[in-house]
Amino acid sequence: MNNLKLQAFCLLVELKKLAPVAKELGITAPTVSFHIRSIEEEYGIRLFRTNAGGYRLTEAGEGVYHYARQIVQLQKDMNRYIENLLAGHIGSLRLGASGLPAHIFMPDLIHQVSMAYPEIRISLEVKTAPEIENKVALQELDFGLIMETKQENTALHYETIGEDALVLALSPTHALASKKFITREDVLKNKLLLHTSSSSTNHFIEKWMDPFQPSTYTIELDSVSTIKKMLTFGKNLAFVSAALIEEELKSGLLMKKDLQDVTLRRKIQFIYPKTRLDNAIDEFVKMSIYEVAQRLKMSSVLT
Repeated sequence: MNNLKLQAFCLLVELKKLAPVAKELGITAPTVSFHIRSIEEEYGIRLFRTNAGGYRLTEAGEGVYHYARQIVQLQKDMNRYIENLLAGHIGSLRLGASGLPAHIFMPDLIHQVSMAYPEIRISLEVKTAPEIENKVALQELDFGLIMETKQENTALHYETIGEDALVLALSPTHALASKKFITREDVLKNKLLLHTSSSSTNHFIEKWMDPFQPSTYTIELDSVSTIKKMLTFGKNLAFVSAALIEEELKSGLLMKKDLQDVTLRRKIQFIYPKTRLDNAIDEFVKMSIYEVAQRLKMSSVLT
C-alpha cells in the first residue's frame, strides 16, 4: 500500500480534521479524503465516524491504526537508516589490496577514513591482484588497490594512481652484488624467488624473462616476508618493489639493482564496480586515495 495513504490515515486519527493533515503532508484536503476512501475501498471496511468533533475511529479503524502507525514508523526508521548510511554515520567499508598497495597506501587511507567516519566498520583483505579484482567485481569488496594485471575486468572501473618499478633484490654477500650490469642470463643462472603464481608480479617477471621460461631455478613462495628473509642468506635473487624492502635497504641487509627495463614498470590501480552508486564515504575514499598517492609521489616512494 502507498505509504502516503497510511501517513494521511494516521495523521487524521491524531489530528482529527482534514485541514491540518493536508497542511502537514503538503497536499489538499480533498486528496486526504481520497486516500482515506481508497483504504476503505481496498479492504472493504469503514475507518471513521464523523461528527462535529472531527473524525473518530470505528472498531475496524482501531485495528488498522494499530498496524498502520507501526508501518509508518518503520518507513521513517528505514529512511533515517539510509540517510545515515549515505552520510557515513553507520555501515561498513570493505577494502582489498595486493601486496605493495596494502603496504604503502592502506595504513594512511584507513587512518584518514577512520578519523573522518569513526562510526563505520573498516576491514582490509590482502590477496593477489587477480583475487582482489574478482572480489571487487563480485562486490564482496567495495574498493581495491592493485598492481596492474593486464587483464582488466569489464565490470570494474580502473584508475591509475601511480607507477612502480620492480628491482632485482639480493644480499650484499651474493655473487652478483659487485657486478655493475646484470643480464637476463645472470639472473637465470641463479635461484630466483617468485611470489605465488597468481600474483601480478609474476606476470611481469615472466614477461621480462621471455623467451626464457622459469624452470627448476625458481622457488615459489606466498609471503613477501619469507622472500626477504631468504634473500639475506645470500644465495637467491628476487624481483620486488623497492618500497617493500625499504627498511632492509636502509639497514644494509639487502641491496637492489635497477635493471632500467620498461617491461618491469607497472601501474598501481584503484578499482571499484561500474554499478556502484557513490555516497559521501565513497567520495571521501576516492579523494583520500589521490591525496595519499600525491604525497607518496612527492616523497619519491612512487615513481
